[in-house]
Amino acid sequence: MAAPLVAMAAGEAPGLGLNQRARRRGLFFGAAVNDDTVTKDKPYLDKIDADCGIVVGEAQFKWADVHPEPDKFDFARAEALMTFAKARKLRVRGHTLAWHEGNPDWLEPALKPGTAEGILRTHIQTVTKHFAGRLAHWDVVNEVVQPDDKQVHDLRASLWLRALGPAYIDIAFQEAAACDPGALRVINEFGTDYPLAWQERKRVAFLGLLADLRARKVPVQAVGLQAHLDAAEPIDQKVLSRFVTDIASMGYRIIVTELDVRDQRLPGDIDSRDTAVAAHAKAWLDPVLACPAVLGVLTWGLSDRHSWLNEKFPRDDKLDHRALPLDAALDRKKLWYAIAAALDAAPMRS
Repeated sequence: MAAPLVAMAAGEAPGLGLNQRARRRGLFFGAAVNDDTVTKDKPYLDKIDADCGIVVGEAQFKWADVHPEPDKFDFARAEALMTFAKARKLRVRGHTLAWHEGNPDWLEPALKPGTAEGILRTHIQTVTKHFAGRLAHWDVVNEVVQPDDKQVHDLRASLWLRALGPAYIDIAFQEAAACDPGALRVINEFGTDYPLAWQERKRVAFLGLLADLRARKVPVQAVGLQAHLDAAEPIDQKVLSRFVTDIASMGYRIIVTELDVRDQRLPGDIDSRDTAVAAHAKAWLDPVLACPAVLGVLTWGLSDRHSWLNEKFPRDDKLDHRALPLDAALDRKKLWYAIAAALDAAPMRS
């Protein structure tokens, strides 16, 4: 097992899991799980128990899974996740009610004038009512801002924008609020992490959208920052601190929803990669967790044995990414200790 990146503070108990550490600061920690994890990988699930207080399904709540045909809903995979979580006393996040990906083939051709709004409303009503009272959060809309698409309000040129214009965001949040009022309603976004020109444009556009939604009383309650990080990019902690402070100043809560750290531009040596990934994550987490509006952190998977990054961002040397807190053997890595240290250092929530 890798040595800790940061020595535990005096009096700390190294055996405490990440969620236990988070709870001591008034936060939570969790991770995404997929079907294989839930059904086939008991050792992995035992690590989820040790480190997590909340889970999110990687795909189990997406349109392609729960609404595979126009007149058919199928909640089997999502219910399997719910059963697993209930047995282990874990809370669950729902992800996601409206996105430009993860959709069934029938959907986009069906979104025509006169039908699109009804399809969106029926889907959200059916799904949220089915799970009403059982989920902690809903990622109601996902990845809606993309200034380079040059659309109204810098929104992404998605199937939903083409079919309904910006009103699709209002519709989605209004239906979620009406049908499952107890679940925290989240707008989830990526690409706001670095002092890069395109990400600065995205931060500005996203803040403008959030201000508009608040001014029009659209029932958005929280912002999800995905935090799909790249260890080769520079971090500007002042930029991050200002960004989360600006979000909080509008009255929104914040969740780190999908943290992982890709390393495809780092040398192959495992120890140096692990050191760089851990330092990068802590440099990002420290200013974000300092914001009192932040509720908690989820990683997109807990162990390197299950990571989407190996397919999406393959390394030239064919090695797997070292992107998550546990290695493929389910041992703690330097990243685990970095997250632990960031949680330990976070200000206490009231």
